[in-house]
Amino acid sequence: MYDIDKYVTETLGEPIQLVPEPEEIRKLPFYLSNSYRFWKGKLWQTPVIFIEKKDKELLPPDQLKKQIDNIREILGHPVILILGGIESYKRNRLIQKNINFIMVNKQMYLPDFLVDLKDYLKPKPVRKGHLAPAAQYLLLFHLQKESLDQTTFRQLTAKVPYEYLSVSRAIENLVRFGLCRTEGTKEKMIRFEDKRNDLWEKALPFLLNPVKKTIFINQDITEKEFKVTGINALAHYTNIGGTPADQFAMGERAFHQIHRQGLIGMYSEYDGRNEVQLWKYNPICGNMEEFVDRLSLYLIFRNEQNERVQFELENMLKKILW
Repeated sequence: MYDIDKYVTETLGEPIQLVPEPEEIRKLPFYLSNSYRFWKGKLWQTPVIFIEKKDKELLPPDQLKKQIDNIREILGHPVILILGGIESYKRNRLIQKNINFIMVNKQMYLPDFLVDLKDYLKPKPVRKGHLAPAAQYLLLFHLQKESLDQTTFRQLTAKVPYEYLSVSRAIENLVRFGLCRTEGTKEKMIRFEDKRNDLWEKALPFLLNPVKKTIFINQDITEKEFKVTGINALAHYTNIGGTPADQFAMGERAFHQIHRQGLIGMYSEYDGRNEVQLWKYNPICGNMEEFVDRLSLYLIFRNEQNERVQFELENMLKKILW
């Protein structure tokens, strides 16, 4: 139990008097009672349920919050999640969902009790906002297609659909968010110091849903720049079922260019045979690839409330060869 009683008592001056496996957990459905260890205690005279995941595998935040809310509703007491050693970005995702948790000797976040304590020597600066679309494109290209570490700005223009000035500004944006650094003076190059999976998690709070707008067209989709997106793309990468409806994606600028060239006819913002997502940047895929890239797809669905979708999203990320 990670000396939770001792940690809370020393930190808050409040003994919590833990009792393992309280009687009321019999009220819980099996999938909950079998997934966690339970203790009951008191915090400032308020009965509290402490839970710890048996397999130590942290669920996606939305799924975890739903289970904790169910436990709270059934047992009628605030619920506090006990954590072992997890990365700071994962704790930040719990904070975003207002989940009570305690990580012994590291952090105590109890919004139900207005407690937010961290055991750090000095606070880290908080970065706000989101990456620019071109910066997000470069990052996702590096994570999925080809390492851009030690690539010069000029070399980048041959790899990505951006001119030198746009590449330079995108990299400045990545540097501002602490995701990379640059080297050199006359011939600058980009340097990524984090491993790709760590970089993804570090960047995740600053990444945007790539979809800017959805339109509809009635003509057949023939241009290779259109990529399959939505639930059918998720079905391609996971075990979830697809739908007969067609959903395609294309960078907004690329779409308007082929529209001006007359390759795409009239389109509507309300209805049509083919749904087209206009993205803030081009999908990160080659010409011969049919489906949008995995990480952009994750960003589209990450706030989806459906538990099955969240489960498949996490499985999709686990299969990426970082």
